[in-house]
Amino acid sequence: MLQLSFEFAGDLPPVADRAAPDRPADDVDRAYARASGWSRILAQRLGQPVRLVVTDNRSTMLSAKPKGGRLEVRLHHMFLTADEDILAAVGDYLGGDGSTAAAIIDRFVEKHRASFVAASRPQAELRTDGRHYDLRAIVDDLSRRHFGGRVDVRVTWGKRVKPKRGQHSLQLGTYLPEERLIRVHPVLDQPWVPKYFVEAVVFHEMLHHDMPAVIQNGRRHYHTAAFRKRERSFEYHSAAEQWQKDNLWRLLRGR
Repeated sequence: MLQLSFEFAGDLPPVADRAAPDRPADDVDRAYARASGWSRILAQRLGQPVRLVVTDNRSTMLSAKPKGGRLEVRLHHMFLTADEDILAAVGDYLGGDGSTAAAIIDRFVEKHRASFVAASRPQAELRTDGRHYDLRAIVDDLSRRHFGGRVDVRVTWGKRVKPKRGQHSLQLGTYLPEERLIRVHPVLDQPWVPKYFVEAVVFHEMLHHDMPAVIQNGRRHYHTAAFRKRERSFEYHSAAEQWQKDNLWRLLRGR
């Protein structure tokens, strides 16, 4: 018998606040109640245990990865209002059944994005000027050197977050496509971190903006061969890779 798990991740805004103002409250309750049913149906469809995590992520609407002996499916809460054909498409997509399902899901997300996805943060809330490195200047310079000056992307230093106990990895940069925003870990804003390494991190995230994921067999691939080839075109790519190998321990300690 399949063992199922379901939970909400984070503080989700009520669906009624994001949907049409005349949506009845009991419709909202039914939408949330459907979440546990979705996990059961997906588990049966995929033939493996499923843990469904409902999120309010602004950049990733649907993702899945094996975790703890089951498939952890992270799903934006907009899907809780979807019809059965969208559920079927999600099942097909997770099962690797071609790009048709991905196209159906993409159309659903585009149709409901404005109602359910939080608005981008104003430019005034972004922090580009660090103590040692100005991220806006770095983006503009990289844009001129490698992108023909055509990269319309925003950038900010991230906030320091206390690492989880026993965590031995560090995400130095992220790209949020919904906001066209690059976020850089503040551990890099230190005098002993070379500028070319900060540039390498920013360049990697700018490539994600310039080269959207490629869908193959229903799966999104971000670091394709073409992506890696362009990444190696950065003039300090090899030096940055070596510097990270030699200094990762310092970055982890400096979080």
